[in-house]
Amino acid sequence: MTGHERVALVVWALAHGEGVRTCDAVRMTGLSKSAAIRMLQGLARVIPIYQDDNDIWVVCYLRESSCTN
Repeated sequence: MTGHERVALVVWALAHGEGVRTCDAVRMTGLSKSAAIRMLQGLARVIPIYQDDNDIWVVCYLRESSCTN
């Protein structure tokens, strides 16, 4: 599996609303734990994901509020 394919698997899961633990990323990609952490941290630099208080990587959804004048 290529690096691009590994990233695609994790991004696909995140894009479909799944929370991804580091161990999930390890299982999906075959990477070591430290490599999976680096991959997730790298993804967080370019897509809106973060690690929550339960150590689960999730998408940060922004909600726009309606403005009235």
